[in-house]
Amino acid sequence: MYKIIPVRIFFVALIALTVSADLHAQTDSVEINNRSILANIDSLRIAQIELGKVKFTPFIAPSYSPELEVLFSAGGLLTFKIQKDNPVLERSSIPFSIGYSTNGSLQASAKFILYGKDDKIRIGGEWWLKNMPDNYWGVGYDKGRHVPKSDSTTQYQRDWWQLKQKIMIKVKPNFFIGPILDMSRTEATQMNPTMINDPNIVEYGSKIRTSGIGIVTAFDSRDLAVNAYEGIYLDLSATFYGNYLRGSQKYQVYELDYRQYKTLGKERRTLAWNLKTRASFGAVPWPELSQLGNPFDFRGYTWGRYRDESMIIGMTEYRHMFNRRNPNKKGSLNSRFGFTAWTGIGSAGTDVTDFKHWLPTFGIGLRLETQQRMNVRIDWGLGADSSSFYVNFNEAF
Repeated sequence: MYKIIPVRIFFVALIALTVSADLHAQTDSVEINNRSILANIDSLRIAQIELGKVKFTPFIAPSYSPELEVLFSAGGLLTFKIQKDNPVLERSSIPFSIGYSTNGSLQASAKFILYGKDDKIRIGGEWWLKNMPDNYWGVGYDKGRHVPKSDSTTQYQRDWWQLKQKIMIKVKPNFFIGPILDMSRTEATQMNPTMINDPNIVEYGSKIRTSGIGIVTAFDSRDLAVNAYEGIYLDLSATFYGNYLRGSQKYQVYELDYRQYKTLGKERRTLAWNLKTRASFGAVPWPELSQLGNPFDFRGYTWGRYRDESMIIGMTEYRHMFNRRNPNKKGSLNSRFGFTAWTGIGSAGTDVTDFKHWLPTFGIGLRLETQQRMNVRIDWGLGADSSSFYVNFNEAF
């Protein structure tokens, strides 16, 4: 059975993202006449601050997920060009947010991609901070599927941060290679009796710090990384965790991320698909196991409910941006609004031979273009006995 959240939350978020039309930082204003909101909505400006080639789009919006409940967050999208006179160089982007939820969770995050001169170097990464009441079901499909969520079986307090950094150097057209740095810290408190006696908690403890150094190779022929219409992205990485930089465990993680994009007929009608797998080996602590379900690919599940040494997902997503009936002031027929729909399957197990139980995901979403080809995405994902509602910048993959 699928748990459904009220559809009105979609419209609350959408209104929160669009009502700031008259806050535009430039001197020109928007005149809204007596026509209906539907007739005017595509002409509303998004609050935006511009300083030369630097653009900043702020937002305030609610979202919902099983682990955070209703999250009220604020943040923005900062974009710029390091090399202003290069017309083909993509804009560097830094989306970030901080929020507080109805269950007392504090969450802050930032994901970024920086493009160097002539795209010879790319610096990407993400930073996370969470202090929240969380749930730990255990390791394996059976635990995630059958252990009931309750104060005495799954709930605990989680204090977690992560810093992950990639530097990719172009060695040939479309080919990149470079180092990875991944550091994290997890502290679990107020653990329930079932969690205290869990064999993985007993083995690795409630305070875990990890440090990993690795290498990544990538092929990227996408026309635009943050919102591709055409092209292929293939990323292969290996990260080795150890006792250096105050790490507490020794293990390895190997990841493959394959994405492809195809325009269907008209521009801005895109079919995208994604195959991703992660395999870990060695003394992998329970917070660092492969997990199904997050805001950036396998949407619709509580983050961390299904975890094991390895996982694999396959996703297909259709993205559609609308056209305007009449050209705007710039003569464009492109609307800033669109929608998306996706479906996919995934599995977690000790290794590839253990991928026996497959979980579905499907969902729909709204898109609001805040900067050229950079969208706010409002997604509603459904999984097996769960659902999640997300508000984020840029596409999921």
